[in-house]
Parts: sequence; C-alpha cells; structure tokens
Amino acid sequence: MESIARKLSPAAFVFALICFFLPFVTFSCQGHEVASFSGIQLATGTTVKQPQMFGPPKSEKFQPEPLAILALLSVVAGVGLSFLKGKRGAVGSALLAVAGVVLLAALKSKLDGEAASQGGGLIQGNYAAGYYLTFLFLLAAVGTSIYALVGSRGNPLPAIQNSGESKFCGQCGAQNDAANQFCRKCGKKIA
Repeated sequence: MESIARKLSPAAFVFALICFFLPFVTFSCQGHEVASFSGIQLATGTTVKQPQMFGPPKSEKFQPEPLAILALLSVVAGVGLSFLKGKRGAVGSALLAVAGVVLLAALKSKLDGEAASQGGGLIQGNYAAGYYLTFLFLLAAVGTSIYALVGSRGNPLPAIQNSGESKFCGQCGAQNDAANQFCRKCGKKIA
C-alpha cells in the first residue's frame, strides 16, 4: 500500500497543477458575468475585456495575485518533492500540499473581500471547478503524503522465523526463503 501512496501523491499534485488551467473564479454583477479567470491567469495576470453600456468593450489589465502565485509555486514544488523517496519527500510534499490548501483558502477570502469592497456588494465571485478540484487534489496530496510517511516506518514487529523453510522480514513483514539474508520486498537485512 505504501508504494501506491508514493504514486498517488505525485499524481495528486500533477492533477492539481492541471486544474490551475481550468476556470477558477467568475465575477458577476447582478447576474451578468463581468470577468472570468483561470488559476494561471490569477497567478500570471491577464487583460480582460469588460463590456460597457455604451461603446466598445474596455480592456483592463489585472495584475498577478501574490496568493495565487504562491499556491501555484507550492503545487509545482510539491510535484518535484513528491517524487523523492523517504521521509524528506513525504514530509516536504505534505507541507507543500497543506501550504497550497491554506493559500487557496486565503485567495478565496481575499478575492471575495475585494469584490465586495470594490463592487459595493453588487459583485460576487463564483468559484468554478478548477478552484475546487485544485483544493481537493491538494487535500488528497496531504493524505497520500502522510500515509506514505507513516507507511515508511515499516513493521515494528521483530523478525519471526518459521520452521526453517521461510522467515519473515521484521521491517515489512514479507515472507522470504530461509536462505535469504535480505528481504525480497524491502531489501532490509533479515535477522
């Protein structure tokens, strides 16, 4: 199961990264869409054409959102760290996933506050699949990283030897031939 968790953690980070390209938030005023942003657009900034009551649409440049940049960086770094084996990789990727979750929650709070203050309560932010899927994949990355960390401790039971035909590894509990000095599954020396 630990090897599955080691594979799921990078997958969760990769899916979270992919979700940054999906729509994150749409701002609307009295039911009319004003602007829509993906996670990448929030992190890198973009130009949006806003419709005007009279005349052509007005282009407005939106600056990169620092919380979106930090959330994206935590996901990118999490992809890299989740491939590292051992305790450092599991702890690092778990911490980056937690940071990503916190940063996404802070981003939502900040965007909601800015929309309310700038729009006089008329502008609302509606969060889309990209935001929620990124959030869920980061939570999955936290869980799989923690599971990989806990699972890497191995079996705390001492080696149990059978009637000479096979013996069990004290690290992972795998059954091995009596002649084996090292476990076939985890490679640890069998006592």
